[in-house]
Amino acid sequence: MKKFLLIISIITLALACDNEPEKQPETQITEKVVDSIQVYEGDFISVGKMAVLKGDKFVYQVKMDSIAFKLNDSLNAFKKGENSIIPIKVKGQVKDNVQATGYSKLIEITEVVDIMAKPIIENE
Repeated sequence: MKKFLLIISIITLALACDNEPEKQPETQITEKVVDSIQVYEGDFISVGKMAVLKGDKFVYQVKMDSIAFKLNDSLNAFKKGENSIIPIKVKGQVKDNVQATGYSKLIEITEVVDIMAKPIIENE
């Protein structure tokens, strides 16, 4: 009976001291989220109350909100005629155009980074 108790206690002790494998630290997978507000460089073309931003590889219709109207007004010092093309750099968000008219993509300008044209100096 003593041998039986000794064997049971050894088995119980062995099971109680079960070595758990070391837990490896979990590797965190971080996804890189693409910022939807990017910098776009292109030619700002305005005709009447409509405007387009044309780059090397894109053409976007400009959403005419308060920022776009202020940009259009501030570009008057750079225009030679009513329908001039002015190179600019802006931050904005490109979305699908839900309207049936115009281009398939629409850019909502959030910030004007740079106007890359020189102002026109009128001769007096």
